[in-house]
Amino acid sequence: MTKRFLIIIVLATLFFIVKLFYQAGQFKTITNHFEGKVINTYTSMPGPEDMQVDYESGNLFISATNRRPNVKTNSQDGIYRLKLSENTQPELIANDYTGGFHPHGISLKRVDSTLYVLVVNHNKQGEFIESFKYERGFLYHLASYSSALICCPNDVVAIAKNKFYTTNDHGTKKGFMRKLEDYLNIPRASIVYYNGTDFKKVADHFNYANGINISKDGSRLYMTATTGHSLHTFTISDDGSLNNDHILDLNSGLDNIDVDAAGNLWIASHPKLLSFIKHAKDSTSYSPSEVFKLIPKNDDTFKSKVVYMNDGQQISGSSIAVHYNNELLIGDVFDHKLLRTKLEK
Repeated sequence: MTKRFLIIIVLATLFFIVKLFYQAGQFKTITNHFEGKVINTYTSMPGPEDMQVDYESGNLFISATNRRPNVKTNSQDGIYRLKLSENTQPELIANDYTGGFHPHGISLKRVDSTLYVLVVNHNKQGEFIESFKYERGFLYHLASYSSALICCPNDVVAIAKNKFYTTNDHGTKKGFMRKLEDYLNIPRASIVYYNGTDFKKVADHFNYANGINISKDGSRLYMTATTGHSLHTFTISDDGSLNNDHILDLNSGLDNIDVDAAGNLWIASHPKLLSFIKHAKDSTSYSPSEVFKLIPKNDDTFKSKVVYMNDGQQISGSSIAVHYNNELLIGDVFDHKLLRTKLEK
């Protein structure tokens, strides 16, 4: 092996490392900023990774799972309810599901005054979308949906009682190829649609498809690509197929999407993705948090601004930000922490 060849190998390796750090946001400057104040911090739940408000009841439904790699028990995993009009703590909602329940993405849908809860569930038997009916403080399990097309579900959005879209954040469930997808930014993630009878892949070739939600009028589907740093907007056809109308680069590791009562999007994100990976293994290593507010325009573009930025000491690994009655509730992937904040007028 010649000296010249060794130099080429070293330079190529350095280039790859620098590119990786740049794409992951590791060179960003994090300046703490928030247009509001924290009014409560809830610490009773493991990893409140996703949540959604039921506007009719004023209840916040929280999907919580202990995702630390060294965890030995998951007895606190489940769906929690926080009554936003009362000064109470989140409560674990009882359910009659008989399998391992470790929820991830969550979606609510009211049909004829009945509230249905769909949630991504990872357990030893496989990957599922669970459907529940919520009545009188109890979750009644209705169905478990699975398919070979759903290898790596992350989030779900219900568009009817038994119709939904879900994201696969990878094209491979585990192993070396999954690592390559992450570190070489190979776009193999996808969106899968269930029409009440069959599953169908309706969009693919994304870099870590993550959060998913729909517009207030139901005509648009929104999806975040985490390592792609982008928000994708699709037009929904009558048969559930999608047309990718717009891509917005926000230069951050976008996670879940909340659509508020006015139709604005609130997206929590990870501005430094390698710091987030380190935080996943070590709770004492901070991962910065960032929250965007996006106001839709008529041409599928958005007016965007950062409403929250923190170096990770206040909350690390922000994954969801829910806007309700001039409050912003921010959850994270790994820590027992949920921030309740009041926004400035």
